[in-house]
Amino acid sequence: MPVRVIYNNTDICTLRPSPVYTISTNIQKDGAGKAYGVTYSITLQGTLISDRGTPYARDEAYELTGKIRFEPALSPGQNVGYFVGPYGAFDETVSHHKDAPYEGRPPIQFVNSEAEYQAIQFKQKALRALFYRDGQRLEISDWADDAASIVCYPRVTSIDFEDDTYYIGRCKYTITLEADTILDQYNKVDHEGLHATFLNIKSTEGIEVSGTSRFADAYDLELPVYEDQNQRKTETELINQYNALFLQQCSESWSIEVDEQQSEKVSAYEPYYFLPRTYRVTHNLSATGKTHYGPDGEQKAWEQAKKYVQAKQVDNPFIGLSGNYGNIPNSIGSGCLNLIEQYQGYNHVRTEQYSEHDGTYSCTETWIVASGRALETFNLNITSSIDAPFINVNLDGQIKGLSQITPSGYGLEQTTQNPYQANNPLSQFTAYHSALEKYNEITNSGNFGLSCDVFKRVNNAVAVQLNSQPKSITIGSNQQTGDLNYSLQFDNRPTNIISGVLNEQITVNDTYPGDVFATIPVIGRQTGPVLQYMGNRTEYKRDVSINLTLDYTKVPYGKKRNPLLLKKPSIVQPMAGQLHELLTELSPSNEPGIRKYFCSPPSETWNPKNGQYSFNISWTYELDT
Repeated sequence: MPVRVIYNNTDICTLRPSPVYTISTNIQKDGAGKAYGVTYSITLQGTLISDRGTPYARDEAYELTGKIRFEPALSPGQNVGYFVGPYGAFDETVSHHKDAPYEGRPPIQFVNSEAEYQAIQFKQKALRALFYRDGQRLEISDWADDAASIVCYPRVTSIDFEDDTYYIGRCKYTITLEADTILDQYNKVDHEGLHATFLNIKSTEGIEVSGTSRFADAYDLELPVYEDQNQRKTETELINQYNALFLQQCSESWSIEVDEQQSEKVSAYEPYYFLPRTYRVTHNLSATGKTHYGPDGEQKAWEQAKKYVQAKQVDNPFIGLSGNYGNIPNSIGSGCLNLIEQYQGYNHVRTEQYSEHDGTYSCTETWIVASGRALETFNLNITSSIDAPFINVNLDGQIKGLSQITPSGYGLEQTTQNPYQANNPLSQFTAYHSALEKYNEITNSGNFGLSCDVFKRVNNAVAVQLNSQPKSITIGSNQQTGDLNYSLQFDNRPTNIISGVLNEQITVNDTYPGDVFATIPVIGRQTGPVLQYMGNRTEYKRDVSINLTLDYTKVPYGKKRNPLLLKKPSIVQPMAGQLHELLTELSPSNEPGIRKYFCSPPSETWNPKNGQYSFNISWTYELDT
């Protein structure tokens, strides 16, 4: 069985005498027994003869050793042809057919006994040079036919020569090669070569990667009748049409675990209450590719691994774990965790690593699986003191928004709007938008009140009834990471009388009658002036001061009379009516025993820029008796 090597895929070099070959097929299977590749181990066992066969022997000056003679003799006009291959150790004679020149045999070199050792050494050198690189075309043909029956582009594993001190006359050698596919003379792949991993491409609108599986599965569906040799595919067709890959190893695993560092609020489903737990789903992908050689040249190992890993990545977030995982296996959480339909996957993070040297490519994908689009943690701090009349409850929390944007989605949308603005359609997918939604949910859109979640938390922590409006609010945010921190301080101060204000201060100052007396200075009097009682007393007086703080963001901004003046609390209802009722209650007009009273000019201060309002009024009154 003649064996030919296309040196550098240009020069045809034939090994003579023809070595004996064996081919072993190793089908690669994963832990589940599913085939994802095949490797052929090819062994060539031959003999180098000092004065016969090719490679030819040459001396130290690279001149042919001895004379070349032909048996039978050359016919007129015939010649040995051009020397090719490494060190010119081969000729361009290809045919082994009996009707070929010299009956298909190379000429005999005359090598004397003194040159036999050097001839064998040179032939070893030429053989090593012939197999110095991977991916050279190797052809094995029949004795009676020059057409190649077995073709491959192998990787060279080893070249071994028989252990002989003298190498007198001959030397046995063994060459071990490795190939991914066995081809025929038309470069069509043998059937077992269809165990290659493939990316099944099916598309009606463009190209969409729908998954991975054994190539043989899809190939059999495409070509159910394989007996017709015209239906066989070339390696080029398998790679270009079906994305055939050549892998040494590939793995894929999923894991799910409870994320104890994250939490969500208590949810009520009458008559039950539960605290949703959050989970972390991890998807690990790794592959080691083969440096594959074929008719189309070299395909790098790490690129083979990259194609496999990236095709298996999940680009769409889960829609609802119990009903539709997207590309995530339905077994995640099924049966043991009982994930409800409200759970979804967020914060899809992807980490990829590759090594060209090792031919590896790996990816780790993680999701946070939650029933809402934001996670929250908070701490309560209760303070009371005999020096202060009120109990203070501090609520410090952190909200981490969850994003629905996939790793490949960042930066793909172009917009002239700020993506964090609420009116931008893209903002609904950002983590910061989710954090804002969560904050508005638990604070009643910043209005607080008896029904909002944060007030219920703090109010349930103490035995007194707290004011539903916080005493102070501090908010910090990181829009890029989707974090929102808040610090709220509540106390049990009385609730506001005036609605729609952040804070109100009411001060009532009553001045009661005192003696009216004269101070008469006396010159030289050591005990001071003379005090003379005048026989009467001073008036009753009441001063009332009302200070209100409004949310300035809700005060219309302008530079005209409306809203600068016409939006102050003493004009706008219902605050104007409530102020009137409050002043009526505080005035001496309705108090018993008061004979008459007089009102001093009231004063009003309004700052529309910061929402500060104050009203001051004084009454002077007289009792019946």
